[in-house]
Amino acid sequence: MAPLKFCTSDKKKQFLTRDVEDVDDIEFFQQTYICKILDNLNAMRTNGKCCDLEIIAGNKSFKVHRAILAASSPYFQAMFTGELAEKNKDSIELHGVPADIFEILLEFIYSGLVYINQNNVQELFSAGDMFGLTDIVESCTKFLVRELQPQNAVGFYRFADGLNAKDLKSEAEKYIQLNFVRVSKEDEILQLNEDVLMKFISSEYLRIDSEQQVLEFSLRWINHDVSNRRNFIFEILSHIRLSLIPLEILNTMISDTSDSHVKLGLQTYYNDIVEKKYRLVSMNSEPREWAHRYIYVLGGSKREMNSFYEAGLLVDYLGLEKFDISAEKWIRVPEMSIDRLMPGVATLNGQIYIVGGEACSYSLSSCLTFNPLTSQWNHVANMHTPRCDFGLCALNGYLYAVGGWVNDKEPNLCDTMERYDPKADQWTQIGKLSEPLFSMGMVAHEDLLYLVGGCSSTKVILKAFKSYNPRTGEWKELPEMKTPRWQMGVAVLGDYVYVVGGCCKEDFLDSVERYDIKENKWSFIPPMKTARSGAAVVALNGLLYVIGGTRTHSRNFYRMQCTISSVDCYNPVTNSWSDCPPLSESRAECRAAVI
Repeated sequence: MAPLKFCTSDKKKQFLTRDVEDVDDIEFFQQTYICKILDNLNAMRTNGKCCDLEIIAGNKSFKVHRAILAASSPYFQAMFTGELAEKNKDSIELHGVPADIFEILLEFIYSGLVYINQNNVQELFSAGDMFGLTDIVESCTKFLVRELQPQNAVGFYRFADGLNAKDLKSEAEKYIQLNFVRVSKEDEILQLNEDVLMKFISSEYLRIDSEQQVLEFSLRWINHDVSNRRNFIFEILSHIRLSLIPLEILNTMISDTSDSHVKLGLQTYYNDIVEKKYRLVSMNSEPREWAHRYIYVLGGSKREMNSFYEAGLLVDYLGLEKFDISAEKWIRVPEMSIDRLMPGVATLNGQIYIVGGEACSYSLSSCLTFNPLTSQWNHVANMHTPRCDFGLCALNGYLYAVGGWVNDKEPNLCDTMERYDPKADQWTQIGKLSEPLFSMGMVAHEDLLYLVGGCSSTKVILKAFKSYNPRTGEWKELPEMKTPRWQMGVAVLGDYVYVVGGCCKEDFLDSVERYDIKENKWSFIPPMKTARSGAAVVALNGLLYVIGGTRTHSRNFYRMQCTISSVDCYNPVTNSWSDCPPLSESRAECRAAVI
């Protein structure tokens, strides 16, 4: 390659030469140039310069460049390059597209910018789909996916199905499956036609606590239009795993059914199970693939009687084990990297989160996740405040951490609240309690958090009960429990909040109270077989499980608090307790999760 020369034509020519390496041409791309061209074209459009076409949408006229629209939209490209009548027209009227929506689309075509909100997203989606503006469709899809809620998921699904918008339909379908229990309680889902209904109730991917929830929803769907839907009862029942539903519940449903045709269908399937014919119902039905089928017990410690005599009160930290409700057996799982007492545990997006807790007399702020599919542990962002024996719940895609024990130095209790966003992997402080609390119970139900009992900074054991609305940040006082208690277990089963065992002063409790959310009142149920505190409590498959805990052991003149391995199970249909297979090791101050 010859030396590069810069020449000037003058009477006195000057030559500047410089040797350069023998290389290929170098490509330079100027992003700002494209933006400049778009800005200039948009300015020309708004000023009516060089425009060769008028488009009328609604009651408004728009001056545009035919080539720009053809290059941006397959719809306009076919119109202007094919043999359509509009090809040579100077003015075209668009039907079915409001003026304000077309104006937004024009702004996007000429600038690449679009502003989407709840008021325009549906019409933008439809118009973008009509004109083949895939970027608009993708942007609207992302917006709507972020807005998915139990109240609108079915509406989004039907909207996407009508437009054949596969991505939005897939996301809405997945959301309905993962949140089926809540979505099935909305009126919107009752509008589904029979084909879509059968698709959902036959799916392996319904995230449910029990098969009873699918049956209850299906009967609700039939009763919404019983005269036109009663004939689907046998087809519906063929998709429900009735052998997984207790016979007492099936019998109650038959008694509560008023329509004779629906009652006949239920009775026929019921008889098939009772008479053990199994012509209609499989006797070996497995829970659905995404149904909650395991109880995971995490953290805690073991303090057993022999330890007292041999070497004082020895504390052995325990890791993780799970209970298979189908096989009715406990299984050991990979241990945590840090064993901990009284952590917060919750399930979110198919992961188990174990947050905070106590290790070696120090409160922790660390947060781990466990993936049941891969059996892998991962670290995520730490809380702002180390805490143990606190409230932790998952609600509407977030984790909420409330109160807890901080350390042994004053002030040793915490009144702060934090919220974790898994998408941003970030904790945010969101408010405070009216007073510091620890060892209380906290559960989530239908957009609200419920906080019950606990111990205050003045060592007062509480029977207070209140709800928190994360949308408004407001606390609401509710009727108090009948018994003050702390170190109890709490769970939601049906429309009840159950508060199980715990301590009242020096006494271990076997009593169980439940709060009727609809009736706004407390009542007692039969006591547990064993008084205990520090137990893990969960609801699954229509039953309440109380796992492990601490009770007082006496031998001769010695009294000590020891951990137990027994598991009690409460059936609300029979209003009775039964024994379940015990833990492989006794433990207390642990937590449980269902997944």
